[in-house]
Formats: sequence, C-alpha cells, structure tokens
Amino acid sequence: MRSDQSETDVVDAERIDEADAPPPDDPPPPAPPTGRGRPRGLRILAVAVVIGLVLTAIGGAVVWNSTRLPPIPDLSGTTRITYSDRSPLATFAAENRVEVGSDRIPEHLRQAVIAAQDPDFETSGSTVTGVTRALRYLVVGSAGKEPLAEQYLRNTMPTDLGRRVGNSKRALRAAKLEQSMSKADILTGYLNTIYLGRGAWGVQSAAQAYFGKDVEALSVEESAVIAAAIDEPSRSDPSGNPEAARTRWSTVLDAMVDAGSLDRAARTSMRFPAVLAAPKRAEWRAGSTGVLGQRIETELKKLGFSSADINTGGLTVTTTISRAAQKAATEAAQRHVRGEEAAVVSLEPRTGAVRAYYGGARGYGNLDQASSGAPHPAAATFQPFVLATAVKNGYGIDSVWNGTTGQKYEDLAKPLTNSASCGPRCTLTTATVQSVESVFWGATLTNGATTVARDAAKAGIRTLDDTPATDTKVDGSLALGRYGVSVLDQASAYATFAAGGVHHEPYFIDQVVDADGRTVLYDRAQNQAEPVAAFESAVGRDVSYVLQQSYAADPNLRLGRPAAAKSGGQRYGSSSDAWVVGYTPQLVTAVWAGKGESSTIPPAERVNGTIDVRGSGVPGTVWREVMTSALKGTTAESFPPPVRAGSRPGNAR
Repeated sequence: MRSDQSETDVVDAERIDEADAPPPDDPPPPAPPTGRGRPRGLRILAVAVVIGLVLTAIGGAVVWNSTRLPPIPDLSGTTRITYSDRSPLATFAAENRVEVGSDRIPEHLRQAVIAAQDPDFETSGSTVTGVTRALRYLVVGSAGKEPLAEQYLRNTMPTDLGRRVGNSKRALRAAKLEQSMSKADILTGYLNTIYLGRGAWGVQSAAQAYFGKDVEALSVEESAVIAAAIDEPSRSDPSGNPEAARTRWSTVLDAMVDAGSLDRAARTSMRFPAVLAAPKRAEWRAGSTGVLGQRIETELKKLGFSSADINTGGLTVTTTISRAAQKAATEAAQRHVRGEEAAVVSLEPRTGAVRAYYGGARGYGNLDQASSGAPHPAAATFQPFVLATAVKNGYGIDSVWNGTTGQKYEDLAKPLTNSASCGPRCTLTTATVQSVESVFWGATLTNGATTVARDAAKAGIRTLDDTPATDTKVDGSLALGRYGVSVLDQASAYATFAAGGVHHEPYFIDQVVDADGRTVLYDRAQNQAEPVAAFESAVGRDVSYVLQQSYAADPNLRLGRPAAAKSGGQRYGSSSDAWVVGYTPQLVTAVWAGKGESSTIPPAERVNGTIDVRGSGVPGTVWREVMTSALKGTTAESFPPPVRAGSRPGNAR
C-alpha cells in the first residue's frame, strides 16, 4: 500500500506542475516597466505643465507684490444730476448715514449679513484665494459672488465699476485688506457703508428707516429684513414689493440655519416683522421731475452703474435734457390737460438725444406714462409705418387704393366702417391726411401685417402692447393703431423718418464724472451707438413729404416753419387716446393725452385721460407750444423734396 500511495502522489504532483505551466504557445509575460519607454509626448506635456505652474506662481507673486492697498477714502455721498447746461436737475444724496461702533451691532445682525452675503467670511482671505479670484476676473470676467471684503472695497471705492481689470485689482486688494485688518473691523466698516434702501446708508440709519429704533435693539427677524435689503434695496423694500421682501427675508433666515447661527426650531416659529411705511422722498422726487429722475436712474443702471454707485458715489451726471424744453413740456401738458393724463417726449432726429421727457406728475416710483411700461393705443399715428412699408415695397405715395367704407376683409368679422372716406380711388397721400381706415387696412394686408410690425421695430417701435414688436401676433387692426405703443418709441420712430430713414437710439446721458470731479467714468462721445438704416433714404423722404401735407392741413399745428406731423385718436368704451407726433428736421415731439375708467375696461386696454379725439385737439396745442419754445432762436430748415419712388398700383379697380 505504501508504494502504491507514493506512485499516486508522484502522478498528482506531475498533474499540478502541468496545470501551473503556461501553454506552450503563450508569449512570455512583459518585463516590469523601467520608465525609459514612456512616450516622449507625455514627458513634454508634463514639463510644460510644471513650467506653466511655475510661471503662474511667479506672475501671481509679482502681481500680488505690485498691488498696493490704498487708504479707504471718505464717501462724498451726493450724486448730482444736471440738465444739458449743467444746471441742477436732481440729487441722489447720502442724506442719512450714522456710523456706529462694533459694540452696538448685535451679533444676530452680523450673522444674518454673513450668512446672506459671504458664508465663508470667517475663514477666507488667503493670498492664493485672492490671486485666483483676480485671475478669474481677468480670464473669465467673473469670479462668482463677491465676498464681503470685495463688497466693502466696492462700496468705498466705487470707481472700479465692473471692468475686468478693476475687479481683478479689487480682488487682490480685498485679500490684502483681510491680512491688514481684523475680520471684525472689516465687517463693521462694511455694515456702516452699505446702502440699504430708503436713503439709508449703514445699519443704524436702516434700523431707523425700517423700524424706528436703534440698531442694537433689532430682533433676529428685523435683522434679517436689513440683511435681505443688501442686494436689491428697492426690490426688497416691504412697502413697495412685500412678496419679494418676504421671499428674500425667508432665504436669509434659512441661510442662517445652514450656517449654524440660528436654531432650526426657532426659525420655524419666526414671523415677518412689522415694518414702517417708506419715508417721504426728497423734494425733487415729487411730480414730473421725480418721473424724469427715475428715468435717468434707469438709464444709469443700463450703463452699468449700481444703486450704490448712484446713491453713494458722489457722481456728476450730465443729461441731454434741455432745461427750457423740459419746462415747456411740463407747463404745456399741465396747463392744457389739467388733471388728466398726458405724456410728452422731444428728441433730436440726427442724434437721438432726448431734450424733454414728461411722463406725468405722479412722482418717483410711480407709473411713467411715456415709458414702455405704459403703452397707449396709437390710433391713426401708426399709419405712417404702414405707409413706409408700402413705399419700401414699391407702392408709391401716389398709388391708388379703395377708400370706401363698408369693405370686407379676411381677418375682420364685420365690414369696416370708416370715420372718413376718400372714395373708390384714393392715393396713399390723401388717405394719410384724412386718416382713411379702409385704405390702411387694405395696405396692411397687401404688405403683410407682420412685415409692417417688423419695419416699425426697425424704425424704433420696440414694443406693441408691451411685447417685442418683432414677436407680436398682429392683424389688419395694426393699421388702425389698436396696439399700444410708448410715447418714447413714437418719438424715436418718427425721428427715423425725419432723419431720412436712419434710426438713432434715443439716449438721456452725455457724461458721468467721478466724485473727484476729473475722472470720466462714461462719455457718450466715446460710446456712440452706430446709427441703423431702417429704410432707404427715398422712403424717409417720401413719408416726410406725406406728413408735411398732413401738417399743412391742420391749422392747430402751425409753427410758421416747415414741419411734418400726424394726429390720431380713438375711443374704447369710456376711455380715449389722442395723439400728435410731428417734427422739423431739428426736433421731433410726441404728445399723448387720454383717460379711462379702469374699472370698466379690460386690463390690456386700460389708459387714462378724457380727451376730444377728433383732429389734433388738446395734444396738438401741447405739441405746438413745446415745439415753438424748444425751437426758439433756431433757423428754420426745409425738408428734401420727395422722390416719389415706387410704381406698383394699389388695390383700387
């Protein structure tokens, strides 16, 4: 048995050796890597990356060492808005700033601001972080939400504005600031300089403006209201926008819970605190000057200036508004329309500079009747845009159309009844002078209502019924001016006709100078928008010729010099709209007046003012007085003669 067992063991061992042995045809296993065979491209890439990192580090060190932290300047606080002659129009002033020491600022207010603005404030501030953010500003243009130190420097050094280099510099300075000042001092400085709405700069003034108490007496809930106002003071004011204020307030409290500075159970039981009504505005904010000042503020923001820049930057803003023209527009509108609603805009056709802007007398923060926020049905003053499209498409101003009443159209349920009729054969010129609805409805359908709307948009009609003109679904009623347009757009678009078919974007601001009185932050001459050829010159000349005939036919509009104009009006229930838009080669003025009982009119149709809509009426008187005053002392200019382009026949039989 012992010898048999040994033989079996030998056989099993041989089988195991055979099983472990590699098949005879398999290649030998690869030799372990030594590094000598690594591809050359990878070695070059690795070297390039190392060199790039070294150069970046060196560059960052050079930039870091060459950036100095200048002393934080005192804020001048008052921004001056002037007329074109540099006489005062309005001021955005730092009227209410009271600095307080850190011992007066409650801890829950500090934590609310940190949670809302910079949750990493206590641990941020390294050199590497500052250099990284500076590089991101230069390369990408943005480095995300600004940390508190950067915001503090923006508040105290507003000249950086939004430029990449300025932002990059501020990121480096902020990192240096955090190394040279304690966190507590930076936060205290920030809380004393931040703009919080209602004319309040700093948390002490804000505590008084919102709650009528000193900052140390603020509750957690009240502190969250203050912190919520930082990003958008106007939009987050509970008096003006309670829903937005509550939403932002809730977000701040939730951020405090996430940061660990507020107990979740306590957060659940919190309710929005009672807030005082917004205080009375400065004197200039009342009436028509307040509406104009609000418009100037809107334009400044479009140019990149923030609320803090405007309210605390000590800027000097020179506008295009003529003191004399503005006075004439305001007085004429208020004298002839009295307590009713009116709007007036005057601008230069050759530049787009707005010389007068009257959007009503409701004051700052209220509806601006001349803006796109208050569109008014254009009535017959929209007909020149149909005329322009027809001339562009080859239908001359002498082309003949059917002007009889009672015509049927594919997009109209009932036959159209004219307010005036020029017979079965009527030229576009005659139809414009007499405001013949059937001619323009037919011309609109022939040329395409969408095409007319798009051509009007090129001329300057940006919106129809508060919708972009290029996107609005329109029909033949466009010819009757059933769609709402803004008074500013009407002035801008008619200016395109006055300028021979060339559109200049309207503007209100000529120059913005920093608080030092020397540094120019914005100059229109250096930022002039390129004019746009909306129509060929022949179209502009022919439309102007037709509108000269319309002007000549209305004795209420006579200026004693060449001019072109179109009046129009309509009623809808108890509401009415009356317009005159007209121009000389030097100046265009659009006037609207109207009234409506909003309780009986659908929201989309609401307008305000009872005006006689026949002929030029009240707005014609306002137009004549404004134009006469604004053009006083200027030389009368003539229009170029008509081209009478186009030979296509109209729809007359």
